[in-house]
Amino acid sequence: MLLGATLGHSQELTKETFKQTRSKDFNETVARYLNKEAPKIVGGDRAKSGAYPWQVTLLVKGISDARQAHFCGGTIYNERWIVTAAHCLDGLDSSQLEVAAGTNVLGSGIKRIAAARLFVHASFDPSTLDTDVALIELIQPIALDQRQTSIPLLSTAEEANVYKAGSEFMVTGWGATEEGGDTVRDLREVKVPFISMARCRDPLAYGKEAVTDRMICAGRDGVDSCQGDSGGPLVTAVSKEKAVLAGIVSWGDGCAKPGKYGVYTRVPAVSAWIEACVSGGGCPASN
Repeated sequence: MLLGATLGHSQELTKETFKQTRSKDFNETVARYLNKEAPKIVGGDRAKSGAYPWQVTLLVKGISDARQAHFCGGTIYNERWIVTAAHCLDGLDSSQLEVAAGTNVLGSGIKRIAAARLFVHASFDPSTLDTDVALIELIQPIALDQRQTSIPLLSTAEEANVYKAGSEFMVTGWGATEEGGDTVRDLREVKVPFISMARCRDPLAYGKEAVTDRMICAGRDGVDSCQGDSGGPLVTAVSKEKAVLAGIVSWGDGCAKPGKYGVYTRVPAVSAWIEACVSGGGCPASN
């Protein structure tokens, strides 16, 4: 359902009316499924200015206050393309959102770029959040520089050395800092350790059915991503000179709960689709 079809010109555009335009099946099913919640940075710190130049905010078009307009995060793939979570875009039209890059602060002076087209992976399952990846093609390119730059995807050749015990990742976002809280003004960061599939699929965590091969888990008690961080980056270093996008913030049971972890889209599992879309091959737009 499109926003323009839902709201009259006299109605005020708010984040609540925006949420009402989302797919009813998406909202209800995801809320039910194992209490999966759109992930916030819990137990983290304020990020230093310019520390994560690939981070972007997705904003509801028509809401001038960026903090109120923010609804998901994303990552710069190149000057024209943003990687995010499918559940952030499911049921939306490109005319409903804008992207802002090059800032850690959700303030009034940020430059917004309109979306040209949205691409949601055809295998995305809103009931399980499997294959939770999507792309935004921008109307105009981002001027890449030190403040706003792209980050490479973790490759299949690199993943064995990354998805293993002892690995750590950085998660960033403007999500709430406590469960049920509001979007924050300043970008926050938190370091989270890799969690094995065996631990994440344990019945006391999420169980085997919930965590698919296209997901990875990370986190520890007291630190996590949470509401408002969805679609944002899970990043690690594969060398002193190279940081890579290893995951996309997807879901979790609450935020930083004991024995529960953040679940992220496994980037190497969807990298071929991302590259095909960007190169113009075999990737129809979702709207």
